[in-house]
Amino acid sequence: MSEPLPQGARGPLSTGTWTALENQVFRNFWLFSFFAFVGASMQTVGAGWLMTELDPSPSKVALVQAAFSLSAFAMGLPAGVIADLVDRRWVMLASLASLMLFAGVLGLVTLAGWITPNLLILLTFLFGLAAATVTPAMQATMPDLVPREQLPSALTLNGMNNSIARAVGPGLAGLILGVWGAGWMFVLNVVTFIGLLVVILLWRNRPPPERGAATRFRHALREGMSFMIRQRPLRQLLFKMSLNFLMISILLALVPSVAATLLDGRPQTLGLLLAWFGVGSVVGSFLLGALYRRLSRSQVIDLATVTHAIAVLIIGLSSQKYLSAVATFLAGLSWTAIMTSINIVAQMLLPARLRARGLSINMVATMGSLALGAAIWGQVAEFYGLRNAFLVAAVGGFMMPVVTSRFRLVEELDDGGASAESSKVAKDSV
Repeated sequence: MSEPLPQGARGPLSTGTWTALENQVFRNFWLFSFFAFVGASMQTVGAGWLMTELDPSPSKVALVQAAFSLSAFAMGLPAGVIADLVDRRWVMLASLASLMLFAGVLGLVTLAGWITPNLLILLTFLFGLAAATVTPAMQATMPDLVPREQLPSALTLNGMNNSIARAVGPGLAGLILGVWGAGWMFVLNVVTFIGLLVVILLWRNRPPPERGAATRFRHALREGMSFMIRQRPLRQLLFKMSLNFLMISILLALVPSVAATLLDGRPQTLGLLLAWFGVGSVVGSFLLGALYRRLSRSQVIDLATVTHAIAVLIIGLSSQKYLSAVATFLAGLSWTAIMTSINIVAQMLLPARLRARGLSINMVATMGSLALGAAIWGQVAEFYGLRNAFLVAAVGGFMMPVVTSRFRLVEELDDGGASAESSKVAKDSV
């Protein structure tokens, strides 16, 4: 028996890139997610630039990105369990309200002149906790909004949405930073989350959370972790992803320092670099379909990692902002290819009852690598210079396809083995 179409669907649909937009619920979710993504990107740009004004040392600037990534690392697993055990609608609503709260508080203390480097890092960490809580719930909600055959379309569109926001958000942040400063930018950022909060609040006909009455938090967490660890294709995905993100973490961690010290030192330049990163992400979204027809997703990840290394090398050698912008364009293209490929593989491998937990473990591995990488590259830049840090990271990126060649990715688990494993883990967890 086929599953009924979600609310808003208009009948049999094809599986093209844009077809998920034919579902009204997904379309509304997708549209207002864009504004939330813009707000999140503005927040990180503003926090990074504000740190260059409070303390310009590369290690301190890198700690802003490390704090954001570390918060996702710390909250990732609990967030996934919560999203599987609790109505995801309420998880998303509470998280969005928290994002608005922390953005507003940061804006007010900055305007009042009370902000310090440590307080900035703390509020960035808290903002990251809220973002980490909402992410698994939003990702796990995608299959509830569209039929399964449209899931790749929905995931690609969601990635494209994020990519466009990465282009719009930093450019807008650079303009606001240059005219009004970081404080007002954080205050205005609160508005970007309101639309998505209203859409989720009004969402009806959503499926109930898939859980047994006796399921408890600790057992659910152990169940998700055990499934991810015991399934070899999922282990392969985690290892390959973690090693790659350890190398590519340097750009987002230190791009404020690049704008402040290697280029002209203007916030608009930081906005330019990150805006072109976003443009590259958008272009990458459009190129992925053609790449997937010719290469496996594992090969796409390897190609994107090498392209990112080229971008890092250019940034390390460049003193011209437009040449550096071209490099960030390449980096954004690569970032989207890597993130989207990893997300599609994970979504295809995970059973519905463990999806949010599996995605949260995926996010923990990603953010753990980004946090560790940001801290490492910040220290390398502090002791050996910013340019040298980028050159070393470029060499590491070129080596990654060889280092991770043993981790071949597949997109389907053995049904019998996966079902038996899932049943065994569930039985052991009760």
